[in-house]
Amino acid sequence: MPLSAAKRFLSREKNPASGAVTRPRLGRPRSLRFTWVWTTDTHYDANLGDALSAVVVAAMSRLPILRAPFSAKKERLAAVGTIGHALHFGKVHLWGTGFDMQRDRTGGLVGYQIPDDTELVVHAVRGRRTAAALRAKGIVVPEAYGDPVWFLPKIFPDPNVKKWDLGVIVHISELEAPNANALVKAAIARYQIPPHLAERVHIINTYTPATIDGLRSKTEEILACRRILSTSLHGLVIAETYGIPCAWFATYGGESGSLAIDGSQPIDHRMKDFYSGADRDTVLSYLQPLDHHTDWENVIRFLDENWEPLSYDSTGLFDAFPLRKHVDLSEAEWEIPPAILSQIPL
Repeated sequence: MPLSAAKRFLSREKNPASGAVTRPRLGRPRSLRFTWVWTTDTHYDANLGDALSAVVVAAMSRLPILRAPFSAKKERLAAVGTIGHALHFGKVHLWGTGFDMQRDRTGGLVGYQIPDDTELVVHAVRGRRTAAALRAKGIVVPEAYGDPVWFLPKIFPDPNVKKWDLGVIVHISELEAPNANALVKAAIARYQIPPHLAERVHIINTYTPATIDGLRSKTEEILACRRILSTSLHGLVIAETYGIPCAWFATYGGESGSLAIDGSQPIDHRMKDFYSGADRDTVLSYLQPLDHHTDWENVIRFLDENWEPLSYDSTGLFDAFPLRKHVDLSEAEWEIPPAILSQIPL
């Protein structure tokens, strides 16, 4: 075997997604072909959870990020989000990814089947439910679980400045428009805040200007809350990784509490998946119909009395990162060249 070929083989063994990295040419540096939900001309603001996928991967790999479409035929990497079912064609490496097994690659509710001409190489998935579903399809899935946003405190350290007693993170589907200035749909009664609580309870829209400063500012808006109630998965992931008491804000009535993941009460499949990957068999949930006003004081008491921090060990997820790592898990804060983040085409 020629020396150059041997070096490529050894590199692939150590960094299995190295085929997703472009070769330098004509003065252009190596870049990582990476798939995530980026901004467009019509959706010009970034959704926090989606955008953080590129941020975490760039921070760990120190590679410039190159947009790779969901249907790209070239080898690529994908990470954060419930996006696995939409990936098709070519060889796709998955690290901490979730799937909606009810949908096919077009989003149709016909059930997931591995698309033709598609090779999925799983290094880690978001949770055990995704893992079980993929294994049932014959895909090899290692015992490595977690959402890569878990590493965000090492990228955006907590400034430890609190402003609100409760932050309420809404899902993007509950907004009047898909942008950072949008308000919650007026018809949703449960998000209305009485004047005497306006300085204590804060509604958070996860859309943000598509810049690193915008992502950092939105993260710090969440961190400025002493407690978090969220319909957004990444509202919960961020709260949990920074140690902020939090719960899922269910959209139906009943008795709030720790709902069993495999129980009879409905739980958003994304929350089931994430918490199963963090070795929880329940999801702390506050139940409230959309058309009922919320007792915010009761929410605060509920979180104070019921939330317990996750004991999740992120070592397996970190070790499963399929590219050369330029950071150490033991470091409280990762030193990242500013240009690596600022050049991400969010």
